[in-house]
Amino acid sequence: MRLLKLFLATALLTAPAFAQSPDPLFTASRQQLDVVKVVLAQQAEWNAGDLDKYLSHFKDAADTSMMLAGPVRGMGNIRNAFHTMYPNRDAMGELDSTEIEVRALGENFALATGNYRLARSKKSGGEVRGTFSEIFEKTPSGWKVIFSESI
Repeated sequence: MRLLKLFLATALLTAPAFAQSPDPLFTASRQQLDVVKVVLAQQAEWNAGDLDKYLSHFKDAADTSMMLAGPVRGMGNIRNAFHTMYPNRDAMGELDSTEIEVRALGENFALATGNYRLARSKKSGGEVRGTFSEIFEKTPSGWKVIFSESI
């Protein structure tokens, strides 16, 4: 049942993004589908309040980078920044990612972009909307985020 929900969510979220292609017969590649699955898994883990599981989709490397209030480099620093910014479930809120598009950047890299909405109470920081960009690298343990920015 859970797999069916993931498949349906993937189909519903990716259809509008892929429908924007000028080619009416566009078919998503395996690479695009695999990266979209990671983005959707991140969303599900965020919404379950599992920040560490969300962060497990980032490559555990010194050069993994994220733009938060400024550049943050290295998984230890990224993890610390996230735990400071989102200290509890209320601060995390509910994440909704839409219009996800994936572009291949060669065989082992991909760019995922889309819109996001973070719904939370005013007390916990209020609603935030914006766009995100994540660069993924194909590693022996699957697709991992090596750069992320949300604006």
